[in-house]
Amino acid sequence: MVSKHVIAAASAAAFVLIGNASQAQTNPPTIRQFDPPFYVFSPDPPHDLTANTGAQGNQPYVDSMAWDAFIALNWPAPNPLTQRGVPDRQNIIGGFYQPGEGGGKSSPAGPTVWETFKDTNDIYLDPPVKPTAFDVGESVPPACRSLAAANPVAAHRTLVMKSKFDDVLRGTKQADGNRLVDQNGQDVWYEVKLNRVYYDYVVQNQFYDSRKQAGKTIAFPASSNVTAAPGTIKVKAAWKVMGPSGTKQPDDPTKFYTTQALVLDPDTGKCSQQMLGLVGLHIVMKTKTFPQWLWATFEHAANAPDQMAGPQPNMTYNFYSAACANCAVNTPPTKAQPQVPTQVMRVVPIDGLAATKNALYQAAFKTLRPDNVWQNYMLVDAQWGAKTESPSIPNQPQFLANTTLETYLQAPSGTNGCINCHGAFAAKTDFDFQLTNAYPQKKGLLFDLFRVPGLASPH
Repeated sequence: MVSKHVIAAASAAAFVLIGNASQAQTNPPTIRQFDPPFYVFSPDPPHDLTANTGAQGNQPYVDSMAWDAFIALNWPAPNPLTQRGVPDRQNIIGGFYQPGEGGGKSSPAGPTVWETFKDTNDIYLDPPVKPTAFDVGESVPPACRSLAAANPVAAHRTLVMKSKFDDVLRGTKQADGNRLVDQNGQDVWYEVKLNRVYYDYVVQNQFYDSRKQAGKTIAFPASSNVTAAPGTIKVKAAWKVMGPSGTKQPDDPTKFYTTQALVLDPDTGKCSQQMLGLVGLHIVMKTKTFPQWLWATFEHAANAPDQMAGPQPNMTYNFYSAACANCAVNTPPTKAQPQVPTQVMRVVPIDGLAATKNALYQAAFKTLRPDNVWQNYMLVDAQWGAKTESPSIPNQPQFLANTTLETYLQAPSGTNGCINCHGAFAAKTDFDFQLTNAYPQKKGLLFDLFRVPGLASPH
């Protein structure tokens, strides 16, 4: 039985799938969304769903499509980087390692493809002028420039968002209540990355100027299996500061996908270099089958326990402490105690289908290399909507939340949830909140729309 994928690096670093050849020929993959063990890792995002079996029957293929997108977008980019948003086809997700004399040969796990997408803050500028070309690197804020010059490895990106909502509540203090604090008292940092298709659409239509959006029908390009043209992809990420030895809860960086980055605290104006570990990832794709977009969300597998099942024995969580069992759960930080760790629990358990898929793909990552860092991540779920006449109602699942990106909006009610919220409040901009970043801006535009009692919480 073909249960393992062995990657061999030839002189051209080409990759081949090795297993039981006769059985592989008897049972070849027939569609792109074909689960392990009969699985070919690909750096190309899926164009669309390749099987359509009805509302209930779609979900297994949707979940596989989500994993396909995760693999493609977390594929390493070339180094040195000349064209952003493209994979290094001589590498593999997680980076390969080939034992040999002199320590063997290895390729890095990153930066990943999505990390080279355009940052939302480099598209929506004040005043609203045409942004730099897609392949131009991220801008460095003045407060970080001397540190960037001294630390070129970290200078490739600067994180400035303490909340997922900072980009749509820019300049408002209310967003502070949405912060997430880890067990070491460190804020989680967020960023939004947009692919070339998104960038080209916004620039060609001059939608980076809010006045150019007025009265326009906004419809981002969708990918399809017929044309094989790339579609619009958006990525939202959550990062925690890696706790070094001596902190309350030291982190093992080999268990996280990590990056060196500059972090600019918008409150203090202080810029620092940090090693960050990925803890949450939204992948949003526009396809022909999914006019309400496909919303796939992933997390580090050790983020938080399920509220219903409770914490697992001897498990160390990124955002939960068993020693604080009586602490308020899923409660934002207060002004009196701004850096007290957030006690996070998952309100809606991961369903059995997603859990089964996770086990398959996590095992498949190990076959590429036993220490593959991506085995430590899991699909929470993938939400989709196929009916344009009801833009705020997803087909399946009815609700979706990530413990690091919607920590305080996990209750399955109202407009909580990806499609539920974006469809309700951003239908005119094709479910895209990033367009609200365009200047000139209306003061408190989104803050007035999104209100949770005692908390300003746009999705």
